[in-house]
Amino acid sequence: LEADVRPSTALRLRAGPTLRRIHSTRQYVTAAADPTATETFGHRYIFADLDQATLSMEARVDWTFTPWLSLQLYAQPFVSAGRYDGFKAFRTPGTYDFDVYGACSTAPAGTSTLCRDDIGAANEYLADADGDGPAPAIRFEDPDFTFRSLRGNAVLRWEYRPGSAIFFVWQQDRSRDLRLGDFDFSRDYGALFRDPGRNVFAVKVT
Repeated sequence: LEADVRPSTALRLRAGPTLRRIHSTRQYVTAAADPTATETFGHRYIFADLDQATLSMEARVDWTFTPWLSLQLYAQPFVSAGRYDGFKAFRTPGTYDFDVYGACSTAPAGTSTLCRDDIGAANEYLADADGDGPAPAIRFEDPDFTFRSLRGNAVLRWEYRPGSAIFFVWQQDRSRDLRLGDFDFSRDYGALFRDPGRNVFAVKVT
């Protein structure tokens, strides 16, 4: 969606929210050496299904007080969350064949398994192509993510004499990367203004 409004000749408001949903059945996750993976040249390539939701918006305000004094505001809030599921290993080059990892607690002996390891600070997965067989287990971090970002700036322009101007600029950048994986509008957009940020002030004279 996009809106462009002029309440007066001196003021212009623009906003464009965007919602994007993605479902992929072949999202690359990681790779590791595995001598038993002869079909894929000694490496095991792990993929997964990915469900991702992204909500963003660009908002602009152009305000002209006089021909010599104007203010421009810009803000871009952004939230994206992705959850990985259905982990699988690429089977044969030139095809779309995968070996799907079974749940650690229910997979029969000697079959591929995927176990969750919550010991320690990081949540990890342990993928084993043949259970108790010779293939080494592959350990990788949980790829689920929630990323929040808020960028904005304000520019005040004053042309104090013809051909000469001073710009007062304020920029703010806030962001945070979390291992959540779920999209929660009320939680994430409310937290955008509380996430760690950086402020930059600048003055430019021409």
